[in-house]
Amino acid sequence: MADEHKAKRLEIAHVLFMDIVGYSKLLTDEQSEALQELNQIVRSTEAAREAEGAGALTVLPTGDGMALVFTGSVEEPVECALEISQALRAQPSLPVRMGIHSGPIHHVKDANERENIAGVGINIAQRVMDCGDAGHILVSKRVADDLAQQRRWQPYLHELGDVEVKHGVVVSLVNLYAETIGNPTPPTRLGKARGNIPGSRVGTRKALSPLARAILTVAVLLLVLAIMSVIFAPAIMRTLDQRRLATLPQPTATALPSLADTIKSAVAKQITDELQGELSRKKNAAVQPPPTGSTIPEKSIAVLPFVDMSQARDQEYFCDGISEEILDTLAKVDGLRVVARTSSFSFKGKNADVGEVANKLNVENVLEGSLRREGNRIRITAQLINARDGFHLWSETYERELKDVFAVQDEITRSIVDALKIKLAVAPPGRARQNTEAYDLYLQGLYFSNKSTEEELRKSLDLFQRSLEKDPNSARAWIGIAKAWIWLADAYVKPLEAYSKVKEAASKALALDERNAEAHSYLGETKRILDRNPSGEEEELKRALEIDPNSVDAHMFMSFLKCAQGELDEAVQEIEEAERLDPLSPPICFVAVAWYLAADRIESVYFDPPLANAYSAKGDFNQAVALYEKAQAATHSPSVGLGITYAKMGRRDDARRILNQLIEKSRQQYVAADSIAAVYATLGEKDEALRWLDRAFEEHSGGFYSYMFRPEFRPLRSDPRFADLLRRTGIDPAKALARQNKK
Repeated sequence: MADEHKAKRLEIAHVLFMDIVGYSKLLTDEQSEALQELNQIVRSTEAAREAEGAGALTVLPTGDGMALVFTGSVEEPVECALEISQALRAQPSLPVRMGIHSGPIHHVKDANERENIAGVGINIAQRVMDCGDAGHILVSKRVADDLAQQRRWQPYLHELGDVEVKHGVVVSLVNLYAETIGNPTPPTRLGKARGNIPGSRVGTRKALSPLARAILTVAVLLLVLAIMSVIFAPAIMRTLDQRRLATLPQPTATALPSLADTIKSAVAKQITDELQGELSRKKNAAVQPPPTGSTIPEKSIAVLPFVDMSQARDQEYFCDGISEEILDTLAKVDGLRVVARTSSFSFKGKNADVGEVANKLNVENVLEGSLRREGNRIRITAQLINARDGFHLWSETYERELKDVFAVQDEITRSIVDALKIKLAVAPPGRARQNTEAYDLYLQGLYFSNKSTEEELRKSLDLFQRSLEKDPNSARAWIGIAKAWIWLADAYVKPLEAYSKVKEAASKALALDERNAEAHSYLGETKRILDRNPSGEEEELKRALEIDPNSVDAHMFMSFLKCAQGELDEAVQEIEEAERLDPLSPPICFVAVAWYLAADRIESVYFDPPLANAYSAKGDFNQAVALYEKAQAATHSPSVGLGITYAKMGRRDDARRILNQLIEKSRQQYVAADSIAAVYATLGEKDEALRWLDRAFEEHSGGFYSYMFRPEFRPLRSDPRFADLLRRTGIDPAKALARQNKK
């Protein structure tokens, strides 16, 4: 009686249904091999092992696949599907599709009187799977709604809409995928139908209406103008990280209102995420040659940020750090072109396929992977893919203790070099075993040092310092400290205070590791800004490029130095080299525009005409003013670009109002004096402009050195006091101004 009651009892289960696409076309022995391979992958997943150990999993063979019936959490089949999908990327010859649904099941007796499971839950899971193609992980709307209640699942969920399946049943489908998981392409059966279900709680990508697109376009252009009007802000000029695009200044001015206010604007930050893709699209369309004429270096690679597969999804910092460490090691391999971190990490969370990544970054190969960390155990899966044909050149999974993470990084680097058949004159140096607690603190610091706010940057300083307490001989921690202070300089902290910290940290890093190009670059910046020793900076930067010719930092800083010396053609050459190494970095693109304009090479600017015209002060001033005013309202900070534009329009009272706001703000917090000087110079008030430039000199304003040759200051070049300023900065005014007068 009890058995009969059990057979009739309904339960809710969470079903993962999968099959091998094209199974019936395989030979008999190929079918057996494929099923065996799939079984091994499924059985090796942690989700399946844990559920089976807890007695909460039943596996039902289905001929060309299987159904996994979980009776625990709705997350169990999803976790299992993610692990299977990750493993299958290393085996492209095994095309598998998966479907997930939660629904009722019941226990039955089969023809042999053996216990079995059946029910609508299993049937619907199969119908969901049947809608997919190879690589898809499709889930029912019911499952997606449950998952969407937790923040960590929301980025994976992409609604497809309704589809009619067998017997006229209509199911609502959601595609589950991430950067290296699943298949982002809409299933063939659905075409491009997405987001057809109103009222969905799942975070989907619905098409924008024409009005929404228009609003978004205006918003993007607004932020471009707002950001670029002070493009040469010192904090921006001394870093390459696109994740701080929200801190970029505005283009038509040569000065910096405090970046803190801009950073605090949530609206601006949100829009800049869209801006990055827009800038990339414009740049690619305008300056890249057509595909038939392009040449992609065979020995070239992009390292994508590894995906966090940990149960708690709390290891993003560790994944980013490991990816960056591998990238940095590969960048030192002679003969291998490695795209810089800023551009590679721009694809984080974008679900771009390998072909798209390779096309935008102009590389032949892409490294991607995932990391799972539970306690002191790590599991790293990595694969090297040839983007031209999608062929996996190499793949490997490492399951190690945390203390062996350094050896794993070395193994991955060597495997990539071997797979690309690069002949090394000198093998990449191996990593000595280090204090893992110190290393973990360092990676946390690295993560926060790539953020924007003062709070996050200071948090990174604390983490780097704690890392040093565990390992006093860590050069990388000192480099992290130097990097954080460079970002704090001018935006949050007075330059004299911040650059003294940069100099101390970079010097200590070099004492521990003289062959660190980044430390030489940072120390070079302090020699120019603190010591007013341009030749000293040039020596440091040349040493950095000797150690690492692919150092984006060194090329960027060299472009600033050349601009400060009035060698604008050389400045353009250096920034173009930085752009080649980091093609999707908005800061580099913006600075390139600045140097083009300073060198009177407006034809090289690839932005749309209205933006270029506003930038070169030849466009529609009224429209520009409207955009600047909106930007100023969003950032709650007086706009230098707006003040300069008013001055050029002859609206002197309005320009002076902005000027007074900047001066008043400078009494409350640090504002770069050269930004105020730029507005005075545009108003034609030379004495005040030179007075504020002199203050910028005394404060060691970072932007002061490069701003001297910007168009706004051209009216000052004939003034002896301007030449004296150049002389005091260590620049020969006769040579520098002679070059400028030829422009």
